[in-house]
Amino acid sequence: MMRACTLCPRRCGADRLAGERGHCGLAAQAYWFREMLHCGVETELVPAHAIYLAGCNMECVFCTSSECNAAPASARPWDAADLSARVAARREEGARTLLFVGGEPTASLPAVLELLDLLPGGQTVAWDSNMYASPEAMGLLDGVVDVYAADFKFGNDRCALELSGAPDYVATVTRNLRAAEQCGRLIVRHLLLPGHERCCLLPVLEWMHDELARPRLSLRGEYMPPPGLPPGAPLGRYVSDDEHRRGADAARSLGIELVE
Repeated sequence: MMRACTLCPRRCGADRLAGERGHCGLAAQAYWFREMLHCGVETELVPAHAIYLAGCNMECVFCTSSECNAAPASARPWDAADLSARVAARREEGARTLLFVGGEPTASLPAVLELLDLLPGGQTVAWDSNMYASPEAMGLLDGVVDVYAADFKFGNDRCALELSGAPDYVATVTRNLRAAEQCGRLIVRHLLLPGHERCCLLPVLEWMHDELARPRLSLRGEYMPPPGLPPGAPLGRYVSDDEHRRGADAARSLGIELVE
C-alpha cells in the first residue's frame, strides 16, 4: 500500500517508501508532535494516553494543528521503541486508553501498527479519526482498534469540499462508520460549526438514526474561528450556547445517545 499509497480515498499513488510524499505530506517516515495524559476526551476513554501524529489527508480551514499538518517533517520523527517506553510510562501514571490522534493517524497507519506490535497488549486502543480512509486501511484496523472516536464533520459533499477539500466525503465516511460499528465501539463526533445546523448537523443526526444500530454522539462545541476572519464572516464566530442546546435536543429527539 505504501508503494503506491491507497491509505485514503484520494489514492494519490505516491511511492512513499521511495521518498515520495502523499497528499498528506508524508513519505515513509511518520512524525508526532505531542503525547500526553489526556482527560479532556469522552469520559469512557479517560484517562487517555494521547499520541498526536503529524500529517493529514484533509485540509480543514478551521484546523487547530494546521502547522504540523502542513509541514509534518517539522515534528518529531516516529521511533517505535521510544514511544513504546512512553506508553509504558503513561500506563504507570494511570492511562487506560491508548488514543491515536492527528492530524489524521490513518496517514501513518504502518507506523502505528509497528508500535502496537511492540506493546504487551491489554490496553484499550482508540482511534480519533476523520474517517476519510480507504476500505483497505479500515481492513487493517479491524481487530486492532477497540474504540473509534470518529468524526462526521459534514452532512453534505458541498460543505466538505469547500471547507476541507475532501471529495466524495459523505459516501466515504458513512461507509467507514458502518464498518467501524461492526469492528468495535463507535462514538460519532460532530464538531458544531456556526451556521451549519441545517446543512451539516441535522443530516448527520438523521443518518445516524437511520443507519446505526446504536447511535452514540459526542457533540463538540469547541470550534475556534480561523485567524484573520472578520467577526461577520460565516465561520468567524464561536458556536453559541443556544446552537449547542438545539443540537443536543435534536439528537435526543431522534433517540441518539449523547456521550459526555
